[in-house]
Amino acid sequence: MPTKTFLNLPEEKQKNLITASEKEFAKKDFSSSSINQIIQDAGISRGSFYMYFKDKEDLYFYVLERHLMKIYQELLQYIDLHHGDFIAAFDEMHERIIVSCLKEDQSFIKNVFLNMRFATEKKMIQKPPEDVIRKNCRELLAHIDRTLYNYEESEALLDAFSLVMLITMSSVVYTLMNPEKRKRQKENYDRRLEIIRSGMLRKEK
Repeated sequence: MPTKTFLNLPEEKQKNLITASEKEFAKKDFSSSSINQIIQDAGISRGSFYMYFKDKEDLYFYVLERHLMKIYQELLQYIDLHHGDFIAAFDEMHERIIVSCLKEDQSFIKNVFLNMRFATEKKMIQKPPEDVIRKNCRELLAHIDRTLYNYEESEALLDAFSLVMLITMSSVVYTLMNPEKRKRQKENYDRRLEIIRSGMLRKEK
């Protein structure tokens, strides 16, 4: 996470470094990205960089979390648009992310999905998505209409939310890696969402 020195910088200087970082991380995977290129584009010295961030990984995950928070806030808006139905919201979000990423040759969030293994091995072990969800659970649950689901308990809803999120992330990654199979993957994704919507066990007659 950034140091107080970075957070005390004028907004314009913070923005310059973030923009330069996104540009570099959008072009290359994490291991190939260059701090030298980032500081050159941002117009700062190497010494200044290490006053702001511990290392390249520290910067990467700061930029990543900013993007993930934007996606999360957008997801809350979709939940509201679908009257508290988070499954329908994820379905719409899934398509929006894919369309956006496929339109752009160089997109930071696209590169994140295509290099998900790095993020998974590093940050998601330290802070699993389920932990992030539970940290924001009060806000999230306020947007969900509990009456739409068989399970209205908070823990059950959060578990279901986590499952749909993981299915969505997996589908996005697969589609971006295999865009020629986009139609078939969407069918697979829709079927998995329907299984969650309906459940596997037959209703008693």
